[in-house]
Amino acid sequence: MKLFSILSFICFFSANMQLHAQKIYGTRNAKISFVAPSDDDVKAVNNEVSSRLADNGAISFSLLIKGFKFGYAEMQDHFNNEYLESNKYPRADFKGTITNIKEVNFAKNGTYKVTVNGSLTLHGVAKNIAANGTITVNNGKISALAKFPIIMKDFKIEASAVTDKVNAEISAVYQ
Repeated sequence: MKLFSILSFICFFSANMQLHAQKIYGTRNAKISFVAPSDDDVKAVNNEVSSRLADNGAISFSLLIKGFKFGYAEMQDHFNNEYLESNKYPRADFKGTITNIKEVNFAKNGTYKVTVNGSLTLHGVAKNIAANGTITVNNGKISALAKFPIIMKDFKIEASAVTDKVNAEISAVYQ
């Protein structure tokens, strides 16, 4: 009888785990771009961003700061050595949640408005941020886009000679 109870529990537990299994989408080629609203020359793109999105709303991305590419080599050098100190702070990471994920139907084509809340770690500083974005479902392909301002002083980045703020955009296509 005891063996039957243990086997019943294991079967129930396994079945319950399968019912709550989540689908995780990922990419290593997400893109983050930014531009300073006060200076169009302050813009860069990083196409080597790792990102994960789970159908339960968990979302994350991680990148190397040196992966940002600028139009001007001098700007890239200043960005890495003076402003972001990429040898000292080589990565930026975001971990968060899409708060209205239940409004997204991953099985139905469409574009869904979402709100993202989470913690961005940049230049050794973690700060809670919120952003509006979209998730697009197109024949099983999932893409996400979010835009948010980054205030330099919030992350202890002294870039006031160039800009006080950049508008960042992250876009990812998940397979």
